[in-house]
Amino acid sequence: MNAVYVGNIIRKILTAVIAVTVIGTTAANAMIPNPLISRGKTVKASNGNASQLVDGKFGSGVFTVSANSWFAIDVGIGPSRIFITWNNPAYTWSNKIADPNKIDCKQTLSYPVNYTIQTSANSTSGIDGDWTTAITVTGNKVSARGHSVEFTGMKWVKMNISSGGGNIDEVEVFNTSNGAEDTWFFAGTSISANAYKSASSATTFSILVNQAHKDFNPAMIRGGIPCISSTHMARDISMYLEAAGSCHYWAIEMGTNDAWGGTKSNVTSFKTSMQKVIDSCRAHGIEPIIANILSTNQSAAGWQVNADYPKAIADLAKSNGLIEGPDFYAAFQSNTSFYNTDGVHPSNTGGVEMHKLWAEKMDALYKTVKNEKRPEGVPADYPHCPFTMTIYSDRWSIIATEPGTIQIFNLKGCLRDQIMVGASAKVDFSRLNGCAVVRFISAKGITTMQLVK
Repeated sequence: MNAVYVGNIIRKILTAVIAVTVIGTTAANAMIPNPLISRGKTVKASNGNASQLVDGKFGSGVFTVSANSWFAIDVGIGPSRIFITWNNPAYTWSNKIADPNKIDCKQTLSYPVNYTIQTSANSTSGIDGDWTTAITVTGNKVSARGHSVEFTGMKWVKMNISSGGGNIDEVEVFNTSNGAEDTWFFAGTSISANAYKSASSATTFSILVNQAHKDFNPAMIRGGIPCISSTHMARDISMYLEAAGSCHYWAIEMGTNDAWGGTKSNVTSFKTSMQKVIDSCRAHGIEPIIANILSTNQSAAGWQVNADYPKAIADLAKSNGLIEGPDFYAAFQSNTSFYNTDGVHPSNTGGVEMHKLWAEKMDALYKTVKNEKRPEGVPADYPHCPFTMTIYSDRWSIIATEPGTIQIFNLKGCLRDQIMVGASAKVDFSRLNGCAVVRFISAKGITTMQLVK
């Protein structure tokens, strides 16, 4: 997934500061929409009525997985690339990743293990026609996953399962021809499992974003593994990346098990582990966002989270230039109805509140921003791109030599990607077709731009 270093693009940029004047005649969204194109579409399957797979109702009706089972969706011709997600309604995301080896946390879990994602341009039934294998998965370890699939000229997408079991309650297909920025992995502990994997949360992050910004349908991978701490996540980060590395944003809830009982003894290891997670995400073009840890209902739980944990999360966000996550601590502390009877986990109401807090905090990503004028010295029609960048696996690599913010614009002035770096760093961005403008705003307030290809 990592690209080779692409020359010192930003270092070169810093040698020639270009004055930037903001304003355009039109507005552009900071996030590029990934339209949901599978809802209510024709579904064919090896067994049973599979129409419930595209009805938008998680936890309501399932497709039973078995060896050599399959389902296929006719999403229609048009997209050049799609992002397909599938969800098993089981409580835990994995019984193999970040396993803390605690008997009381062991989960019996069955899911597709070996499968392929195939596409067809000429099938009429999901069975006939010519099929191309786009993705092959062996040894899958999770109960929800997403895949980016080449789809030029294709009409059908099929999941062919050669081994595994369990159920799938919902499949969503998104048109990501213009990029897959709006893809989200919600990772965490049993708190996340309660909020995201549970079917009780009918008002989801994706629904709330869509209600506020009708052009957007965030793709969600629902995670959450009981009993784990930050140490487990950091230790098994390579498996997280293998299963969820296709998502642009990781919405992370972590720390309750580190802080269990009110201890502060694990704060240092928590920060070290989460820094490894952040570094690993950044190295793979992923934008991690860490929510502030949940407080507890102290009268029910008998303990409260030590104040050093919220401080550690704030420090990690500041030092790494992360987008600030939602404040679960304050929201839950002010309303005891958000807690389950144990005073630690969210109730159904609290789970819905977590979705709302994420949607509210991320709202700025979906609002419009002003277009940028063309950099000085660049022709109005952008007839050519005098600089080149090597591209591998749909990623660009850029090296920043000092703290600041790196932004990528397409040639219409639309902001396509943005990441803040707290120190000199190599950053991967999603691929753009053709030319683009790289803008670097240093922590010192110096703005520079460069046209690249």
